[in-house]
Amino acid sequence: MGRKQADATMRDLQFARNLDWNLLKFFHEIASARSVTRAAQELNRKQPALSLALRRLEERLGVTLCHRGPTGFELTEEGRILAERCRDFTGAIREIPARLSDVKAEIRGHLRVMLVSNLVAPALDDAIAAFHAKYPAVELIVEVAAWTEVVNSLIQHKIDVGISPSRVKRAELAYLHLFTEIHRPYCGRPHPLFGKTMIEPADLAVEAFVLTGADEGDELTQFRLEHGLGRNIAGISDHLEEAKRLAVLGVGLCFLPEGYAQPDVDAGRLWPLLSGSNVPRTNMFVVTDPQSPGHTARELFIAEIVEQLRPR
Repeated sequence: MGRKQADATMRDLQFARNLDWNLLKFFHEIASARSVTRAAQELNRKQPALSLALRRLEERLGVTLCHRGPTGFELTEEGRILAERCRDFTGAIREIPARLSDVKAEIRGHLRVMLVSNLVAPALDDAIAAFHAKYPAVELIVEVAAWTEVVNSLIQHKIDVGISPSRVKRAELAYLHLFTEIHRPYCGRPHPLFGKTMIEPADLAVEAFVLTGADEGDELTQFRLEHGLGRNIAGISDHLEEAKRLAVLGVGLCFLPEGYAQPDVDAGRLWPLLSGSNVPRTNMFVVTDPQSPGHTARELFIAEIVEQLRPR
């Protein structure tokens, strides 16, 4: 930048700093009303005060901005240029409240969700997708854990939302029913029972089972014990995907969520051994702590789940 250009830039900066911006506001009103008198009425000010402001602005700029007389009010060329600039300023200023409101309305931060493994819940998937589309600035942190850890983490305020079955509903927590998960015993293609269907659960009591350990819900445990299933143990894994792997390989029978196992059934890798309704069911809940600190993202996420659960 040359010396002359630098000097000109400094002059422009000093002009902007030293100018009384109220003079521009008054001129905008005068130019819009095409009358000092009408502008004074609009602003609820005395006409001499606005006439003085107009004169001060003309002196500051060194130009005549308008002509007033018996023939009426008319802007000069300089006045028309300045009036156009003032309209731009005013438009930008009018947008400020809306812009600030948009900033306040934009939801940011983190949403911490913990759920049991390999959950197949279309309503939950749709809610997550819709929530992200509406609030892309919220970072979703999703963890997988056994159902007991989900509840404990919620009580300790380590997470915002838990999705799991519930042994006993705690009075201090809020529960929203998400869906009912159906469990069936499956075997892999190498297993001798592949392709066969049993009528009674007790018919499988002599078979070796792969158990899911801490990942097994109470309803499933109760069902197994009631029918004598799982006394003969072929394997144990707290990870549902690994328990399924053992079942696919023919190591033993394994209770799996119906939705989770279905792709392997369709592919011919797994076979459901019990048909009908005499199978364990587990209610899955969206669990929150109403006593935890206010969390806008959490409330909006729950609202999205509720919306997805509405009958279509």
